[in-house]
Amino acid sequence: MIQTRNRFQYEVATGRATLPVVSTLTLILWVISTPHLWANIGSLLIFSLTTYLLLETDTKFALIRTRTTLPASFFLLFYAATPFLHTWNVTLLLPVFFLCMLYSLFQSYESPHASTAIFHAFLWMGLSSLILPCIAWITPLLYIHMINLRSLEGKTFFAGIIGFTLPYWLLLGYDLYTDQTEEFYNVISHILQFDQINYASIHFSYYTLWGVITILWIAFSIPYLRFAYKDKVQTRILLQVILSMGVWINILMVLQPSHIKALLPLAIIPMVFMGGHLFSLTFSKFTRITFITVLVIWFALCLFNLWIYFFNF
Repeated sequence: MIQTRNRFQYEVATGRATLPVVSTLTLILWVISTPHLWANIGSLLIFSLTTYLLLETDTKFALIRTRTTLPASFFLLFYAATPFLHTWNVTLLLPVFFLCMLYSLFQSYESPHASTAIFHAFLWMGLSSLILPCIAWITPLLYIHMINLRSLEGKTFFAGIIGFTLPYWLLLGYDLYTDQTEEFYNVISHILQFDQINYASIHFSYYTLWGVITILWIAFSIPYLRFAYKDKVQTRILLQVILSMGVWINILMVLQPSHIKALLPLAIIPMVFMGGHLFSLTFSKFTRITFITVLVIWFALCLFNLWIYFFNF
């Protein structure tokens, strides 16, 4: 039974109005903080698509045992609170590719046709690495998750290799056709390139968002790990993949801080999944206080970033 003092959390977590209200708020903040609206509308469209994919992934694989739009709502709130993500850039496609990868990877769970799903999962990683080459570094880790998903075998191993390299074969063919093979070599060299670790050159607003995301991700994950036994085996395995992805992305940001702006939207995804799971299924004094605290933190983050944006610090 939901206690009266937890009624607000319950209504937000399970209510039908949550996502429309958050979407309206996001649109208002985007209009306020985005210069040249039509030139940057691609950012809004991409993050809207990412929000839809969050809902679809949660619904398809029943990651949360009740109907909720909290993961998608949290994602939109953190997008709305970060004006530096409102300007269009090709790296904003990465959250879409990342969720498509997760969706395909999850489809391989105990599937007799897992090679097709694995091919698609690695294909999305290959496309992502064309945009951000360091993404290729975490791609081999998908094979570790395939062990838990019970989809690792000879066919799926090679399906992954073919899927990841397919964009590069197509790129090589195009470069050979246009007699620009040096462009292909430049792309490959970027994968092998390790940028100098320099934290001093990163704007402190990025550090602020990174710190908030990491703290919340840990705060949401610890209670889940304590009560994970309440979920079905399949759900536990899929959520463990999401948790691990959060670890890999954070390690990548530590090693390559020069790409932190492109990687931050990816780091938000594991956090919102775990937050949605916690607040939709647990109604205790801890979650009541934590939920209010998260909203206060988001409001402070929003004001902080808008202050920096308008005063050009």
